[in-house]
Formats: sequence, C-alpha cells, structure tokens
Amino acid sequence: MKLNQLATYPLPLNGLRYFYWASKLGSFKLAAETLNVSEAAISQQIRNLEEQLKIKLFERGHQKVTLSALGQTLFPYIQSAFVSIQEGIQKVAADPRPNRITISTMPSFASNWLITRLVKLNQQYPELSISIDTTIDIIDFEDDSIDIAIRYGLGNYSGLKSELLMHDPIVLVCSPNLVNKNRICRQDVIDLPAILGTADGVIPTVKAFKEFYKIPDTKHSDALLLADGGLGAEAARNGQGISMQRLSLVADMIESGELVYGTEFAMRCHSFYAVAPEHHFDNPKVIKFLDWLRSEMNVTSQKIQPLIDRIKH
Repeated sequence: MKLNQLATYPLPLNGLRYFYWASKLGSFKLAAETLNVSEAAISQQIRNLEEQLKIKLFERGHQKVTLSALGQTLFPYIQSAFVSIQEGIQKVAADPRPNRITISTMPSFASNWLITRLVKLNQQYPELSISIDTTIDIIDFEDDSIDIAIRYGLGNYSGLKSELLMHDPIVLVCSPNLVNKNRICRQDVIDLPAILGTADGVIPTVKAFKEFYKIPDTKHSDALLLADGGLGAEAARNGQGISMQRLSLVADMIESGELVYGTEFAMRCHSFYAVAPEHHFDNPKVIKFLDWLRSEMNVTSQKIQPLIDRIKH
C-alpha cells in the first residue's frame, strides 16, 4: 500500500488490537479478560477484521483457537506496531511517578542483596521511593508498571536492552561439617543431597557441574527442591546438602566459615544485567538508580574477586 493511500484506508485499529491480544495469549477468552470486554466482542471484531482483509487469521477449534499461517505472518508486524506506539507515547507523556521507581528482580537478589543496601540509595537520592516486584519470570513491560528489571543470565532478552552490571559465577557450597578439610571433592558432589531451585535455568547449570566432575546423569542424590533457589544457601548452611549459588550471595557466609565452596570449578557464563525497553534507560529516575546500582555492584565485585581468583576452572 502506498503512503498516500493510508489517508483514505479505514485502518481497523480496534480489530487489530483485539487480534494482537488474542494472538499473544492464544485465547479469545483470555484476551477478553485482559481487555475487560466480552469474549463475543473479541470474536466479532476479529471476524470483522478477517472480512475486511479477506483472509482467515485464526483456526477455530472446539476448545481453542490457533493462528493460521497468514495470522502468524501478520502478528509480528502488529506486535511491532503496538510496541512502537506505546514507546512513542511514553517518550512524550509526562511520567506520572517521576520519583517512584519500580524494580523487577529475583526474590533471592531482592532479599539478600538489594534490600540491605537501599538505605544507601536513600542517602544518595532521598527524593526516590522504591517499589520492588519479585519474580523469577521474564517480564514483557507491556503495562508499563515496571521501570527496570535486574536479571541474572546470559543478557539476551528479546526486544529489550540489557546492560551488564556484574559478573557473578555460580559455585557449589555446603556446610564445612559435611566435608573433609573444608574442601568439596567429586565424591561429595556425588554423595551429598542436592539442594536445587526449580527455575528453568537450573538444568543447564546442573549439567555443567556434572560434566566437569564426570558424574553420570543416571547418578542422582536425594534433592531438596526450592521455588526460590536462593533459599538453598540457608539450607546448605544448615547442613541439608550441597547447593549451587551465586558467589555474591554466599560470600559473607564463606568468609565467616559457615559455608565452604568448591574451588575446582565455577559456572561463569551468567551475569547480572539491567533489562528494559531502550527508552526506559533515558528516564531520569532510572538513570539515578542505575548510577547508584553500578557503584554498589562494583563494591561487591571487588569483594568477591579474591574468592573468584581461587577457582581453578
């Protein structure tokens, strides 16, 4: 379609909006709940859109709907358009909460690192108030309620900007009462009960440690499973088994002698990142928060570096 034709073409924005949410959620019912309209309204608007475009967008089954081949082709364009519209509005509209910053991060990072340091943020930027949303899920920033996310991973978050904050390797830890001479060896890894988180990222980390210590996949010790893997540090300190933990989380317990850590191998590919749509990084309150966060993480990096230097692989 040529540019001058857009002036007279009846662009079906409402139908496209309903199509976007039905496609994203894979359900007319869920789209209706999200948009606070009836399911019949969703269905009718999408039928109108199909008639206008003269194509079939959905395959309708008894219990569910799925995108047709043409619907799958259209969806990424509609998604990109709505995201661009939202970003444009956010750039020109005044921030309704200029001094309130909402952060999404993992529960273990919030409770064991972030909250204990917020008094310093308040001293540096007393005008800022902080709201913390704790989740291990990757958020999509659709409703604009989150200003910035702090995530631990590889840094590849589709459609979002990620800024490296701190390298933080994953190490094995346990109570010194469970091992000889404060050293975790291969037999300890085999024999001690495993304390594991249930997040998806745990599986490749377990695999990496098993490969290094040459432990067959068929060999399993009893496991304590925790929805928040960060609780594994406390479980390990109490002598319940061996746990994989970010070094920054357990550095104090290692230094105090409450935990010992494996110095043969560490998982080094994961790091902390600030994650958000690119334009969020231009928000003055986010700039202030990240300025403080980088400084604090630099202090933590310097603190754990001697422990990292002792790790052989």
